[in-house]
Formats: sequence, structure tokens, C-alpha cells
Amino acid sequence: MATAKRDLQAGEMLDGEGGYTVWGKLLPAETSLRIGGAPLGLAHGIKLVRPVKEGQSLSWSDVAIDTSTGAYRLRQQLEKLQVPAN
Repeated sequence: MATAKRDLQAGEMLDGEGGYTVWGKLLPAETSLRIGGAPLGLAHGIKLVRPVKEGQSLSWSDVAIDTSTGAYRLRQQLEKLQVPAN
């Protein structure tokens, strides 16, 4: 999951892996899905829609992401595969 390196403000653009805004935190897929975690791999060039404190992991609701990209659609497909069958 993308995790804030410092306090971030709404409107800031994330710079992804190796940048100054976020770092990656490993979590089990079940946990990440449950909390709606935004993956580090998609946290480049996307805008925050609300403030995030240093050390807080970002959720999909924290960012404005282009849902028409192939990378986003693939991630959504992968998340659906992780949902346990009832």
C-alpha cells in the first residue's frame, strides 16, 4: 500500500516509488482489500483529494485516479479475484 512519507495536503500529486510523497507498506491482500488500500505501483501522478498524515496508508478514497487506464482496470480485476467465494 502507498503510505505517506510526510503530512500530505489535498491537491498534492503523488510521485510514486522512490519519490518524496509515499513509500510502500506490505500487507496481506485480505487486509489491503478490506481497508481499500491504494497500491504503491499506481501512486504516481495521481492527486490526493484529502489530507493524509505522515505514516498513514492511502486508500482509494484518498486519491483521484483515472479509472480508464489499463493498469487501474487490471488492478480491479486482480482485487475481484481475491474476494473469497461465499
